[in-house]
This record gives sequence, structure tokens and C-alpha cells, in this order.
Amino acid sequence: MLKQQMDKSTRQSVKPISPPFIFRDPNSPEKIYGMADTLKELAEILPYIPYFSIEFHTYRVEIEGTISSDLGLWIRYILGLNSLADKVEQIGATIEGLDLKDKLISLINAHFLDE
Repeated sequence: MLKQQMDKSTRQSVKPISPPFIFRDPNSPEKIYGMADTLKELAEILPYIPYFSIEFHTYRVEIEGTISSDLGLWIRYILGLNSLADKVEQIGATIEGLDLKDKLISLINAHFLDE
């Protein structure tokens, strides 16, 4: 069972949440570029994650033809931030490359300002 403790005034996790989000190399899954337990940690590591790993984790077509957004799912079901997850999934489906990375960094950082 996943447990989450939230500071209700800031809606940020005050305790690391399991499982962490892990950015892997799409071509070599054993290679890890970074991991985050909280949204704050995600904001801190995003600038150092290669854009192709961010693309892989925000939008990809699976074998069955379904669309997958690992990052969107983690934000939605682990962090419980549905609105932010919707935005991450939307930009992942419409923006690519360095533009996607820049937009995602801006989106995550803006989330802290909106609270």
C-alpha cells in the first residue's frame, strides 16, 4: 500500500513517496539519469535529464497501440496531482525535444508558484 503525507497548506509532499520516479535511458534501461521521490526533487533534477529520456517518459506508443505517459501517471497516482498530470500528458503529446524539456521545467516550477 502506498502512503502519502501531505502538508495541506502547500500541497507538497513532506515525506518521500514510494515508488520514486526514475528517468532511464530508453535504449539502455539499466542506465539511470535521475530519480525523484517528490515534486520538489523532480523540479531539481529535470534540468539535468536528457531530453530524449523526458520524451520517453512523457509520451510513447506502446506495442498495443496505447499511449503511455509514465511521468503523468506518477504525478497523478503517486503524488495525487490530477490537474498537473493532465498538463504534463498534454504537453508530452504535443511538444518534442528540447522544447518539451523546457516547457516541462517551466510547468513544474510554475506549479509551486500557483499554490
